[in-house]
Order: sequence, then structure tokens, then C-alpha cells
Amino acid sequence: MDDSYYIDLGNFTIEKYKNVLEQAEMLPSRIILKEKIAERIQCLKENGIKNLEDLISVLKTTEKVKYFAKKSGLPEDYLLILRREVNSYQPKPVNLKKFPGVKGEAIEKLARIGIKNTKHLFEKVKTQKERDELAKQTNITNEELLELVKLTDISRVKWIGPIFARIFLDSGTDTVEKISKSTAENLFKELVEINNKKEYTKGNFTAKDVLLCINIAKDVPKAIKY
Repeated sequence: MDDSYYIDLGNFTIEKYKNVLEQAEMLPSRIILKEKIAERIQCLKENGIKNLEDLISVLKTTEKVKYFAKKSGLPEDYLLILRREVNSYQPKPVNLKKFPGVKGEAIEKLARIGIKNTKHLFEKVKTQKERDELAKQTNITNEELLELVKLTDISRVKWIGPIFARIFLDSGTDTVEKISKSTAENLFKELVEINNKKEYTKGNFTAKDVLLCINIAKDVPKAIKY
């Protein structure tokens, strides 16, 4: 597996994660993560957890969660939700068919050679040379392929699903690097304007949601060279 698809969780410190939790707006089912944040993060540190990679390791299985709950005194239900939340920092690859506005013919041509999701595509398109070779192999236009490459790039950011990725792409903030350098308020206005015009989703998102995407994009490897 090419680890550059994902954030390096070994470099994502527990203290940094504490700051993320403090800023995040949680669904009711995950509000427990905002309870006693300072106390619980300190407990994790005292039990040798320095970063998110350590955390995933000690919570990898249900049995490990039970053991760590007993060892640390942290509630088991809290640890299970924490595990789910941390795992989301390595988002599952998106099926290329899920992106709105993408030509089905291009998707079918890629599928014929085993490229069906963003992870498959990422491994083949990190450089211009690789993209040129893939376009020639599949008889996909460079424009069609670049669109898929950028959607793939953006979707590596936690919280950016296929529909949200489309809105980002249409805004011109169409790479992880561009997102990481954006101003939340300005980008939010652009995204809302595009969604209102094209009606990609009825779901609401806020300037704070956009800021979270910008901040996490700073940690996503800028592995695709344009």
C-alpha cells in the first residue's frame, strides 16, 4: 500500500488531536468525545499514547479496547467511538462512480484495467508522465483523466465525500494543496454559491466545516504533482 494516500498518523500528535476535538461540531452519537477532553487526553498520554498511530494500535480490536479500558480507567464506550473517529482520518477509497458529473465511459475504461476507486487511481497518476501513460492506455482524454485525478486528490481529505469533492473541484480549489492554503470564510462563500447554483446537495455545511477541512488538508501528503 502506498502510504502517501493517507495522513501520517505517526506525526499527528495526541495534543494536536485534542485541539481538533475542541473545535469540531459533533453529532449527538459522538458528543462523548468532547466530554472531559483535557482529562481523557492526559490519561492517554500517561498510558504511552503519543500520536494517532499509537492510539489505533492499542484500540485495534474489541479485545484490545476492553483491555485498554481496564488498564486506563477510560470508559469502553468512549474508546470505541474514539477508535471509529480516529480511523476516519484514513477515509475509505471512493468508488469513482460516486462522483457527480463524471463521464461514465471514462469510468468504464478505467474499470476494465482494474481501476475502480480513488486508491486504485491514485497509485497510477501521481506524476504527469504516469497520467499521460494511463490516458494513452485507456484512450481517456487528458481533461477527463485530470478531472478524476483532482477528485481523487480532494477526497483524501477527511470530511470530503464525493459530492463535497465535486463542489470543491467546481470552485477551482481543486487540489489538497490549494485547500490547505485557502481562507475558510472566502472558500465557504464560493462553495455555497456553487451548491446553490448546481444543487449538488441539500445538506448544510458551515464555514467551520470548511475550516476543519482546510486544517486537516495541511496534513494530507501533497503526493500528486501537477
